[in-house]
Amino acid sequence: MANIYEAMNVRQKLAKARLYFLNQKVQKSGKNMHLEFKYFELEDIVPPATRIFARVGLTTEIDFTDEGAVMKVYNVDNIEEAPMQFRVPYREVKPIVSNAGKEVTNPMQALGSSITYLRRYLWMAVLDITEPDDIDANLGSDDQAEDEEIPAPNPETAKKEKKKKSAAPATPKEREEAKKEMTGTDGQADELQIKALKEACKTLMDKDSDQEEFVQQIAMKTNGFTNVTRAACEQLIQNLGEMIAAYGE
Repeated sequence: MANIYEAMNVRQKLAKARLYFLNQKVQKSGKNMHLEFKYFELEDIVPPATRIFARVGLTTEIDFTDEGAVMKVYNVDNIEEAPMQFRVPYREVKPIVSNAGKEVTNPMQALGSSITYLRRYLWMAVLDITEPDDIDANLGSDDQAEDEEIPAPNPETAKKEKKKKSAAPATPKEREEAKKEMTGTDGQADELQIKALKEACKTLMDKDSDQEEFVQQIAMKTNGFTNVTRAACEQLIQNLGEMIAAYGE
């Protein structure tokens, strides 16, 4: 029986591979019950992808550089054909440092975690896997505020508001106080919040070393604890506290 894939080029084969992977309805095994999100782990993707690639006649090769990683997809039935290339930029995950100045994770652990994530995102790009970023989408959100009913306008209140609008302009001091009030819960997390977040991560790993990968996820998504809003940081600290409390004394 003739192999129907032999005459296909690499793009046609990859299109078939993506369809076959989609039809397999691969389930996400990575989960965190406290932050209520699920995600694809590398072991969810690679085994079925390897079988599918062998079936259609594709193989891969990954190159790691200081700038990122490149996955090349080759057509095994035509070695002269140029491979398709998929790139993911590399961003170093800095080791987590405790308040005492001790590194909780060493550089090799951070590198290993980065490589795992690079491979996972490369496979997701190659197979065109979609996955909602639940952490970024939900942290710091206020569902109650969105669902809160807006009351009907009151005529007396409207009159008072009209009088307020016609009052004298606010003084510089009043404007500054209003600015602080408006931005008090937004903006970048301060040093104390970052310090508390790192301490919570360290405590969690002291309780359970298996949580290292989860902590590395937080580190990567916050760019080494340097890019996180106040609201998101507080939410993370609260969730980590609940996780730590679940382990008991």
